[in-house]
Amino acid sequence: PLMQTTHPATKAFISISNIYGQDLTTPVQLLIMAPSQKAMASREWSLATCHMLQDLATKVTDRMHEEGHDYTMTTADFNGLMIFRGGCLADGLKFGVIDVMPAVHMYGMYDMVADLLSNRNQTATQVYVHCQVDLFSEVGEAWMRAVRASLPRPEVIRQPLGGHQDADSANYVPYGRWDDVEIGALHLYGMPLEQMDGAQYTLRRMPYVGLAIAAIVCIILGGSFGTALIPVRAVICIAWMLVVTFGASVMVYQLGYLEGLGIQALSPSSGQALFWISPSVAVAVLVGLGLDYDIFLMDSVMEHWQSGKDGKSAVVTSLDQAGTIISAAGVIMFLAFGALLASTTPVLNQIGFMLCVGVLLDCFVTTKVTIPCLMALVPDDANFWPLKQSATRELAIGREPSFGLEGIGQPPGFRRSLSWKWNGQGTPLG
Repeated sequence: PLMQTTHPATKAFISISNIYGQDLTTPVQLLIMAPSQKAMASREWSLATCHMLQDLATKVTDRMHEEGHDYTMTTADFNGLMIFRGGCLADGLKFGVIDVMPAVHMYGMYDMVADLLSNRNQTATQVYVHCQVDLFSEVGEAWMRAVRASLPRPEVIRQPLGGHQDADSANYVPYGRWDDVEIGALHLYGMPLEQMDGAQYTLRRMPYVGLAIAAIVCIILGGSFGTALIPVRAVICIAWMLVVTFGASVMVYQLGYLEGLGIQALSPSSGQALFWISPSVAVAVLVGLGLDYDIFLMDSVMEHWQSGKDGKSAVVTSLDQAGTIISAAGVIMFLAFGALLASTTPVLNQIGFMLCVGVLLDCFVTTKVTIPCLMALVPDDANFWPLKQSATRELAIGREPSFGLEGIGQPPGFRRSLSWKWNGQGTPLG
């Protein structure tokens, strides 16, 4: 999704992937960190590690079937210093009835491969793990999770230091064991896993981000307008706009509802899914724009309500005055974000589509229909609570507002319209 679809480098990357498979372009590898160089060079360690990988293939297959995926992993999906084509190299490398392993050692081919797959100290090696489906698909992600979950868990081995058995002097070594042999620490890694982990890490925290945004919106609007319901209504409208926007994006880029139009920018990319960065970027921009247009409208509503009009009349008048400005601003932003749809990079297309849909919804639906309807359904006393209409009328004729409470003047957070000027002596200017 981050590569331009028409760029020669992208076409070369796709061609290489189609010819040689994703094992070359986006490989998944299993890093095995042996307890020591001596252990890694031993036949026992090689056999134990090979048997562990053979059993791992069975466990992954069982886990995939439990999750409802028709996927069978074989031992031939592992290739490394200890296993090749599903067989353990410690038992030989046979082609038919001929064992060619002695010749491999004699001509130094095994040592050459060992230098490529192992670190300089010969204490760690990597095993290439083959996936039979697209790693960025739903089944591919399920396979990566299954392999990671099926790896042998490290066993805590108590090794007394200095002959003492007490817990304070014990050394805990987190090594996995197989066939009573310490095989070492296991780490599954690769670019597909990094993308999957990044997406899961980000999306798991999105609810907390949403709560933080709601709290900030309530604090800002509540402190600016001095009412309790306006911030809550703003949060609900912004949340509704985000839900519809992301739902439309899923329909276009995951389900392919507009693929029949033949427009590349509105067609699903490889993997038939939204790139996880797209909603993460779009949500911040959409919340800012939605809140901006909301404030434009509500500033005018508060001005007219403070002048003595009822809530419905204030909203109608505000729409007549500020509606055109909000619509013009929305059209400008739509054209600006629409330029991203002309890009050949799928992730920019997705972000641009979300921003365009969100801006249109907020300008022509939320501010024109949703907000007026919600305010019309709620009594004025609730819409502008804790402000009182009588207090704003007193303010309009130049008297200090009492808000119906003895000894209490203007409450914290109460705002006058931005078009008002106050001379500090109870007389409005302008």
